[in-house]
Amino acid sequence: MTAFAIGVLFTLLVCGWLWLRSRIHVRELEADLMNKLKVEEGFVQRNQRRAEMLHQLVDGIDDGLFIVSPELKVIFVNRGAMRFFQPVSEPVGRTLLECVRDHRIVELVATAAEKGTRMKEEFLVAMSGQSKTIEDRVYSVEVLSLRATMPTEMDGALLMVLRDETDKHALEKIRKDFVANASHELRTPLSIINGYLENLVEGDIETPEEAKRAYTVMKKHGDRLASTVEDLLVISRMESGEHDAVRAEEFDFRACAQDVVHRLSPVIQSKEACVTLDMEEGSAVISGDRYYWDQILFNLVSNALKENLAKGLEVVIRLRQEVESSEIQVRDNGVGIPHADLPFVFKRFYRVARHHSQEIKGTGLGLSIVKRAVEAHRGTITLHSRPGIETVFTIRIPRKGGELANTEGAGQGTPAMLTANG
Repeated sequence: MTAFAIGVLFTLLVCGWLWLRSRIHVRELEADLMNKLKVEEGFVQRNQRRAEMLHQLVDGIDDGLFIVSPELKVIFVNRGAMRFFQPVSEPVGRTLLECVRDHRIVELVATAAEKGTRMKEEFLVAMSGQSKTIEDRVYSVEVLSLRATMPTEMDGALLMVLRDETDKHALEKIRKDFVANASHELRTPLSIINGYLENLVEGDIETPEEAKRAYTVMKKHGDRLASTVEDLLVISRMESGEHDAVRAEEFDFRACAQDVVHRLSPVIQSKEACVTLDMEEGSAVISGDRYYWDQILFNLVSNALKENLAKGLEVVIRLRQEVESSEIQVRDNGVGIPHADLPFVFKRFYRVARHHSQEIKGTGLGLSIVKRAVEAHRGTITLHSRPGIETVFTIRIPRKGGELANTEGAGQGTPAMLTANG
């Protein structure tokens, strides 16, 4: 073999070795690139999943969240934010004023952006409710700068958090009204009792007749004071969430109603009223707490008697058993309740204004106790009234399985009646 052939062969071998090395290197580079691409793809996917999870979490928050640029344009908004205002299509990119439509909120955000400080304020906003009526809502608006935590493209952005504080303010108002009303109801009889005691101590009451009158008045207002305290304790217990507040057991509803009628018989006779029990034979057993049902019926019947000064009032306590519930009605044919007062009669201390209201004594807690006692039995109470014709309280409570045995005879036979009158 000539030297030339050997040289060519050597050259070919070197070239082949170099080509092979280059192919191996290329494959190594390709493999390394694929690994990097997989790592980057996994990183992107993880970031996407995190972003989606974060977006779902933010959208699930009841509070409204806005991220606003220094120019007061919306960069991000969660789904909950648009509950506070009329929905705007594609809010991102719009001005904050276009989304919230309230200059006071925009001015608060602008001030926070200018000062670079966290700011918080509450606003009374008129909004259209579900029934298309305008209702006042209290919104808490908090604004803080994201300058130190956001990426470059969001430098100087602001986070605005909105909360609906309407219910909190309503509860606070109820608490204040309750304290004020309770204080008034307790102060009035105490003042009268203390006044008579002062007269007795100072010797201003000299004759036995005057002393007897003073003792009678003090006892009357002492009873009123005790009744008010008892009503307040009952309401407190019903709303405390105590597990033993209501002890459900089967009892004879007819006997409960008869006891109430007998307790009220002096008032019934003085009013020449008539209270009738209307119940099917053999189906007067309901499930509940007898103590609270005594109070429910006593408050409903005594309320009807107190609110009607005219004689000859007729009151009917009716029980009908249905497949899954027991229906109790207390009906009277008295003066009734004006339509405007119906939504408020179950509120604490609420009294229907009448021309003879000064003659009727009471705390205004009776119907509030009735409603809470019924709800504690997992029941409902509704009120229907036609002034001068009838007033009907209808209560529905669930029945237990053991009470369904007598439902076959429901609607048959003659209702048994018990009447108390003058």
